Amino acid sequence: MGKTKWYGEEDAIPPRMSRPAGTRNKNYKPIQIKGSARQNIRLQPWWLRLQRSWLALRFQAHRYTFGLFQKQTLLKLGVISVFAYILFTGGKASETGGSDADMSSISTETTLDVAGGIGETPKKAVKKVKQKPKAKPVKEKNTAAPVAVKDLVSGTAEDYIRRYNNIARIEMEKFGIPASISLAQGLVESRAGTSTLARKNNNHFGIKCFSRNCPGGHCSNHNDDHHKDFFRIFGNPWESWRAHSNMLASGRYAKLKKHGNDYRKWAYGLKSVGYATDGNYAEKLIGIIERYELYKYDR
Repeated sequence: MGKTKWYGEEDAIPPRMSRPAGTRNKNYKPIQIKGSARQNIRLQPWWLRLQRSWLALRFQAHRYTFGLFQKQTLLKLGVISVFAYILFTGGKASETGGSDADMSSISTETTLDVAGGIGETPKKAVKKVKQKPKAKPVKEKNTAAPVAVKDLVSGTAEDYIRRYNNIARIEMEKFGIPASISLAQGLVESRAGTSTLARKNNNHFGIKCFSRNCPGGHCSNHNDDHHKDFFRIFGNPWESWRAHSNMLASGRYAKLKKHGNDYRKWAYGLKSVGYATDGNYAEKLIGIIERYELYKYDR
């Protein structure tokens, strides 16, 4: 190892301790360690001897490798390697078409069967298809709401008129309500007798139940304006016609009798007193009356 000594046996022997400078105690005597240096090393703890051996091994490794495995040297070599890689391989990626993520637009290989059993696998670029926005859930139509004129089926409406025009005339003579108004309301409220209320409840006019204590079978819930709306249940369609006449002949509807057989004033009058929540209720009644000429039953 040349002239340089590294952790020799002499190092284990502490130098003779002289009296420290400024010590005034004349009785001070330096401590002397008896025994050879090798014996003193053996008297040291095992972990201290292991540490000295590890330091000696590291020194020898750094000496013969010229300090190549030092932490700072390895860090410098790593930085130089990264810059060298970027310098020599950075431009090749763009020439070959980019990363694998950019190749996702190429479709999978498709094999074309040719005569003789030879297959070709051309690659075709597929355009990215924009995903269609999710369709909004269609709101369920309210089967208890008044139907528009265009939604009535002509054959069904005419059958309804033929079946109930006599009842409409009888109710007009007894209660003074124009037959055209009763027929038009029956058509739009019951969808010409095909609505759920008309079929299950025999309720042709959307008559609601406002009683808090109803006996069984008196009314049923339906998905109209509010989940707590209950509609009357009738034994047959005629009962609903009579209940309709009694309702229009009393209460806030009684003042409409002054319009006589003027179906237009009756239609707007029913709308003004709040018979239905539909804003176009009057126009629907007038459209039905004029389309099917229901005014002829008022004579």
